[in-house]
Amino acid sequence: VNGVLALEVMGFAILLALAFYFLSRRTAGRLAIFQRESAKLRALNLALQREIAERKRVQQTLAVAEQTLEQSSKLAALGEMSAAVSHELNQPLAAMKTYLAGARLLLKRNRQDEALSSFGRIDDLIERMGAITRQLKSYARKGQEAFSPVDMGAALASSLSMMEPQLRQRQVQISRILPDNPVMVMGDRMRIEQVMVNLLRNALDATKSERNPQVDIILSAGETATLTVRDNGPGIEDLDALFEPFYTTKQPGDGVGLGLAISSGIVNDLGGRLMARNGQNGGAVFEMQLPILADETKIEAAE
Repeated sequence: VNGVLALEVMGFAILLALAFYFLSRRTAGRLAIFQRESAKLRALNLALQREIAERKRVQQTLAVAEQTLEQSSKLAALGEMSAAVSHELNQPLAAMKTYLAGARLLLKRNRQDEALSSFGRIDDLIERMGAITRQLKSYARKGQEAFSPVDMGAALASSLSMMEPQLRQRQVQISRILPDNPVMVMGDRMRIEQVMVNLLRNALDATKSERNPQVDIILSAGETATLTVRDNGPGIEDLDALFEPFYTTKQPGDGVGLGLAISSGIVNDLGGRLMARNGQNGGAVFEMQLPILADETKIEAAE
């Protein structure tokens, strides 16, 4: 009996040993698989981190490139306006020369009051020239990253002031319809003015072949702040490709087709949209829509 019991105990021990052996082998196999999977996950995690870092670097590079492209577009616009601006500055310079010659002659004749009047006119001309150059320098500055309240009417007046020499040279009839109250949006005034100047330049270019060029500008406030620029040119041939980079209908040397693409990107960054269509009576119609800035008094009343 003792021998049988010893054999049974020994057999049971052998079975337990075999079971533990197979369980340990199975656990070791699972552990090896887990270690291999962990190594793969670590490798994937490192690869993902490298890819994320690369994407961030590419996005930063792209953002810098977009800002550089916007600034280059603004400087190109200034270059195109330089001829008209120089003509605008030559007029007060010629007038100043005439006033100085007259003042010199008046001083020789002891007519000091009239000479002082000439000097006052010269001072007015200098102020006018300074206003032109200040406007151009302000437009050439880079935009700000932080948004602030912007009066669309004031931005439009500033843009038209910049385009005034070209408007005079081309003798374009400008029709403006503006609301009585300020139209406020949240954005970057420099970039908004860049879009406005680009729309005005395109309208001027579109009316080059017209005998009576006309540009209508409408600023309205509703659910959005909407600026509409309408010309009486030939209209838009390809609406689908209009906002694509490097698409242009201008002659070589007159443009590279980036103005509207950059303007559309700026408006999108400001939370709005830039649209274009052909007018019912001909010509092109551009609309810039931006989220209107809510009146604080209305918000307080609603609260």
